[in-house]
Amino acid sequence: MNILQLSRTMGQGGAEKVVFQLCSTLNIPQNHIYVASTGGYYVSKLSEINVKHFTIPDLEGKNIRTIVDTFNILSNIIATNNIDVIHTHHRMAAFYARLLQFKFRNLKHIYTAHNVFFDHKSLLKFALKKATIVACGDTVKKNLVDVYGISSNIINVIYNSVEKKENPTFAIESRSLEKGFYYIGYIGRLSKQKGVDVFIKAINKVVKSNPKIKGLIIGDGEERKKLEKLTNELNVKKNICFLGYQNNVDYWLNQIEFVILPSRWEGLPLIPIETFANGKTIIVSNIPSNCEIVNDKYNGLIFKKDNVDDLVNKIKSMIAQKDALEKHAYDTYINNFSYSIFKKKYESLYSKIFDEIGTE
Repeated sequence: MNILQLSRTMGQGGAEKVVFQLCSTLNIPQNHIYVASTGGYYVSKLSEINVKHFTIPDLEGKNIRTIVDTFNILSNIIATNNIDVIHTHHRMAAFYARLLQFKFRNLKHIYTAHNVFFDHKSLLKFALKKATIVACGDTVKKNLVDVYGISSNIINVIYNSVEKKENPTFAIESRSLEKGFYYIGYIGRLSKQKGVDVFIKAINKVVKSNPKIKGLIIGDGEERKKLEKLTNELNVKKNICFLGYQNNVDYWLNQIEFVILPSRWEGLPLIPIETFANGKTIIVSNIPSNCEIVNDKYNGLIFKKDNVDDLVNKIKSMIAQKDALEKHAYDTYINNFSYSIFKKKYESLYSKIFDEIGTE
């Protein structure tokens, strides 16, 4: 069977990491996997596992010329490579898949929803009319049901995961951390969605009573300059370090004491799962998707979204009790979010699709 994974980019995001893992998981001799996107960090990684990548226009482009060009490029990829299944990871990608099904009548479509949305209702309902639908968590499934009117009976929930490497080896880092400090980390995109400003404001307050605390911000994004400006305005530059995007997240997770994820909204974030996989614990905002993973005072702590003072209190609490939470955090990864569960469920889903193709 020939599978095309269709994503907007193959850059730094969690959805892109899931696409790469699907290519790794399903890359077995009888299945030929291809990826189409605008490109990004994971393109070179795809090459390392012999998965061909096709560069396409940005799926967000909605002028007629771009839509026609993108449709023709995808049509050529499907025809040339005898694609049986197109697996989409973006709403406009799903829209293209539905259009392509009018030309390629036997083309199967799998759509994985990675986030929650509230707009373009007609577009998404049209795009998913003949799709096998996967939600990356219960919050995302609820969003599809409540906002888009999709029947809950046809939505498969497969939790995102990250593969835990046994005895990982880390490359030597050119940047070493100064000894004698207590490091707390934020890992992810630097965007309004992620609430990194709340992280910075909380660290600013915490260091007034504990100057040995330092915040590490690992990631990049459109709000970096704005966040660096905030750090300067609060005069907390000595205690906040911007490391930029890092491809060795496991290494940095082993350098910090715990993680903070102050998101304003999420689909199902990978960072808590990745943190748990490394035996660390986390403080998260109290949005529904975070609460699917983190059980307050069991495997992590939860604070009120956008409430800096509450986060400050939770940081102080975490410093006192993090050791007790870490074991439960790792157990949560093993029992609920392990890569083996992710792999098994997607293999089962693909097998079902392949059986359908075989009987047509």
